[in-house]
Amino acid sequence: MTPFESLIAEFAKKTGLPLEVDGLESCSLETEGLVITLQYRRERDDVALFAPVSEPGEELPPETLRAALELACNGKGTRGNFLGLFAGTLLLSAFVPFEGLTAAALGDRVLAFADAALAVRTALAAPTAELASAPALGSGGFLSV
Repeated sequence: MTPFESLIAEFAKKTGLPLEVDGLESCSLETEGLVITLQYRRERDDVALFAPVSEPGEELPPETLRAALELACNGKGTRGNFLGLFAGTLLLSAFVPFEGLTAAALGDRVLAFADAALAVRTALAAPTAELASAPALGSGGFLSV
């Protein structure tokens, strides 16, 4: 059993979640319709947490992309997590150093990440009226000082 598999086994035991590590050294859990994947990145010796915060396969309207940019600015609206676009889906991600990581600490990090992802998903689902009325991308008025 690898150190990551041992950590996930202990985490699963503490939480009662049926987690199993796959051949890519990752596992997933679901909460409130949010799928969170944990993946050990051997080359960086960390655990990447990521979750889609937009519906996969749906075209993202400009106001959603604008809201994502606003949320991602300095990590303010993402609670310090990263927000990016992958294959047409907005993903929230975070990275946790593996060295010294315990099941309890991982649990705390996963809970905080889930709360942030749910907040981002909610904000993206209903962009503010201010964002919806902002000039269209490429209209020359998107950035102002």
